Amino acid sequence: MPSFEYLVLNASGQKQRGFVEADSERQARQQLRDQQLTPVRIKQSETRQGRSRQLLTRRIPGSELSLFTRHLSALIASSVPLEEALQACANQTGHRQLKAVILNLRSRVMEGHSLSYALEEQQQFFPPIYRALVSAGEQSGDLAQVLVRLAEHTEKSQKLHNQVVQASVYPIVLTLVAVGVVALLMIYVVPKVVEQFAHVGQDLPLLTRIMISISDFISQYGLISVALTLALLALLRSLFKSPKRRLWLHRKMLSMPLIKGLIIRMDSARLLSTLSIMTSSGAPLLEALETSKATVSNLYIRQQVELAATQVREGRSLSKTLGESGIFPPIAIYMIANGEQSGSLDRSLQQAADQQEEELNSFIAIATSLMEPLLIVIFGAIVLSIVLAILLPILQLNNLTQF
Repeated sequence: MPSFEYLVLNASGQKQRGFVEADSERQARQQLRDQQLTPVRIKQSETRQGRSRQLLTRRIPGSELSLFTRHLSALIASSVPLEEALQACANQTGHRQLKAVILNLRSRVMEGHSLSYALEEQQQFFPPIYRALVSAGEQSGDLAQVLVRLAEHTEKSQKLHNQVVQASVYPIVLTLVAVGVVALLMIYVVPKVVEQFAHVGQDLPLLTRIMISISDFISQYGLISVALTLALLALLRSLFKSPKRRLWLHRKMLSMPLIKGLIIRMDSARLLSTLSIMTSSGAPLLEALETSKATVSNLYIRQQVELAATQVREGRSLSKTLGESGIFPPIAIYMIANGEQSGSLDRSLQQAADQQEEELNSFIAIATSLMEPLLIVIFGAIVLSIVLAILLPILQLNNLTQF
């Protein structure tokens, strides 16, 4: 059934926007009038294919997707029919894009298709694990419980992503502010102060001469340097769009001590958590590996997961294949091996994921606590050098006047 986007006036004259499903625009207008609403503008929503192309680069926020999943699971657990549950979720959400997506899902369900089939048509909005778990839930007849696990997984993934972003944003902002302050000092303050000593006829101190040279360079070539830097970054970005070059870069990143620890812990937590929720929902291990590799951000680690899936298909155990890669933490490998032997692989995978998340949180906390004083010391030393470059000529002039 087509979906129509409307703009109406209510009884008090206030404007309202929303969506309504009807067989035609005329029927949509009549439905709105029956609700004591005055239609101002009604237009049919874009087709699923057209909307998919238009919004291909836009994504639904993880928090909105998680909230929708929780609402849907609660309604289904209460024995509400799926099409009614989707309509209620569409009415509940305040996110315009998500509302349109949910109404499209409902239209496909009312046509007789399964929810997993409808999700495949909207796959740009729903990650592979989401679609795979809904399909597994429909096959097992326990869709509500699977959706609860999926909501929890989405929330944890969003929380993990936010922790990494917050840990990186603070030092970046601090660095940009400090660089801006230093640049202003070098461009405007240092030259105006130091030029007062030009008539003295004495050689300025070495530190002052160095600061003047740096100040002159920034004043004359600062904008050019910034433009060249941005052009270089754009060039590097275009170069590393190639899969081979990105794979080489991601492999090199795993040889950098601090970055290596962050990437391995983050990707291990994502991979193991996804494997755990999929295996506990009844998905085969091979299918879980194929789906879970999409959550890994590092291409080299993803390549090792693909190799592990191939070896598991040949009959080898998951713990041995992951252990031979030499990337994943040994403690996680031991926990997976124990789960394989005890027959509780899904629980061991979740325990290993929780352990990696704890290590990641500790790593981020330590790195952040060390980064802040380090940046303060570095930029404090730079500001001190600028102050000394200004004070040394003054002290030198005082000594000359005494003689």
